Amino acid sequence: MARDRANINTNIWTDQDWRNLPGAQQLLYLLLTSHPTLSYAGVVDWREARLAAMTADATPESVREAAEGLQAERFVFIDDETEEILVRSFLRHDGLLKQPKLSISMVNAYGAIASSRIREVVTLELQKLYAEFPDWAAFGQEKVMALVKGKGTDMAEFTPCLTQSFTPAFTLNAAQADPLPTTTATTTSTEDKSSTRPVSPDAEFDRWYSAYPRKIDKGHARTAFKAARKKTDLETLVNAAEQFALHSRGTDPKFLAYPATWLNGERWEDEAPQQTVVAGPWDPEFHKTGTR
Repeated sequence: MARDRANINTNIWTDQDWRNLPGAQQLLYLLLTSHPTLSYAGVVDWREARLAAMTADATPESVREAAEGLQAERFVFIDDETEEILVRSFLRHDGLLKQPKLSISMVNAYGAIASSRIREVVTLELQKLYAEFPDWAAFGQEKVMALVKGKGTDMAEFTPCLTQSFTPAFTLNAAQADPLPTTTATTTSTEDKSSTRPVSPDAEFDRWYSAYPRKIDKGHARTAFKAARKKTDLETLVNAAEQFALHSRGTDPKFLAYPATWLNGERWEDEAPQQTVVAGPWDPEFHKTGTR
């Protein structure tokens, strides 16, 4: 089912990862997120010639080059076999998972995805979102939860040049059927536990950063995280970030501490509920909201 409008957040321009992209990649991303064939699952028809025809100075080759650049930065995932391209973080930023009716439209759009690889990548994104925002309206829908309990795979599994990102652990409450299966992003076999892959420092940071409620100034946050890991263990940092996110729910993110500020202040040792730190123009760290 095609959409009839695009939802492009203006705060995309505060994301340093986005601003680091070349203009051709930014233009293609905006084209994809406003394309007439964009589905409620964030999938667009992947036909370079047709996409190039929508811009006067583009060629199929330039579209391919821009798309591969976006894929290298994990903004999109391409399946040439089925001629589909996924805007990876579409479900995170579009807002449709907060609306019950549109959530069902997403399920229907998911069913229309021809690529099994894209379906697995979408499932992983749903699993991540369920872990972060279990109260979103979508996760009260049986059909959505059926997808969440499916096989989720990191796009790096299908794109060898990419670095594997962290796949969080998931739990369902007692009212929600079977537990989620182990995803291929974490292990290669649900039976052979010895195949579990070691978690890299970058993957540890990605796990903590996904739990922290304000996505801003990622570079400084990464540096502060490395220092914090020398002082305490990963689970302590992640659990504290999750608690901070819980007690901050409903608070405008601009009034929350920068990730680096939180880490440098050893805020994981704060008593719950943790207090927010106002970040203003005097803060030396620049804004970043985690568009990806």
